[in-house]
Parts: sequence; structure tokens; C-alpha cells
Amino acid sequence: MLQVVHVPSEMLYVTPSVSEHTEMYLKAMAMLEEEGEKDAKISSIAKMLGISPPSVVQMLTKLSKQGLIKYSRGKGSRFRKKGKAMGDLMLRNSRLVETLMDQALKMEVDEKVSCALEHHMTKEFADALCRLLGHPRACPHGNAIPKGECCQE
Repeated sequence: MLQVVHVPSEMLYVTPSVSEHTEMYLKAMAMLEEEGEKDAKISSIAKMLGISPPSVVQMLTKLSKQGLIKYSRGKGSRFRKKGKAMGDLMLRNSRLVETLMDQALKMEVDEKVSCALEHHMTKEFADALCRLLGHPRACPHGNAIPKGECCQE
């Protein structure tokens, strides 16, 4: 008897990466920095992410141990180079997706969708999206979109 085996034309991937929680904390810190808060306060991060201050302290301690931020009790947290790059990347990805929704797809910006997609975009995809959109400098909310390498070309 002949057995038919279906081989999918699409590959499935499970990639180990930085956790989405880590990326959201760094994005929150990047947004607070845009607003002028160089030393991100626990209360500000907690309010932005809708979580308790003790949870923020726990995560900031973890991020500090990973070398992504500098955190000290009572002073708040500041980016290290790698953490800043990751926070800006999340801002860029999210705002590019929002711009895609608004300009190219002519739909209302869906924050849940843009937030879900921002964590899974490769640099190549983000740069291609940026080029497609004409290297936008602001998202539909009027917030600056951090420049990528494609914007320097």
C-alpha cells in the first residue's frame, strides 16, 4: 500500500530570543526617555505597563544583571548601550507597523497587532518595510520613528 506524506511548503520556526517581557520593559524605558525621563522611575514603568512596582523592581534587577540597563534603588534605571538599541528597535518596529496600517493598508491602527508584530520582525524585514513606506519619520500618532541603517543609505 502506498503511503502519501504531505510535506508543507511553509516552514515552522521556534526561535529562542529575548523575551517579549524584556523587550516591553526596554520599550517603556525608551518611551519615557523620549518624554525626558532619563532615569526611568519604577512608578512610571509600572503605570505604563499596567503592573505592580514590585514586579518592575524584580525585572529591572534582572535587566541590570543582563547588562541591558543600570539600575539602582531609589535612582531609577538608565540604559546601557545594548539595552538602548533594543528599546529603540522595539519603538521603530512598532511605529513602522502602525504606519503600514495607516498609510498603506488604510486601516485604523491596531495597537495589539503592532505590539505583537514588533517582537518578531527581523532587521531585514523592518528595513524593507521602512523603504516601502518611504522612510517615514513619524508614526500616525506623531511620534518619531528611530532611523534604521536603511535610512542612512
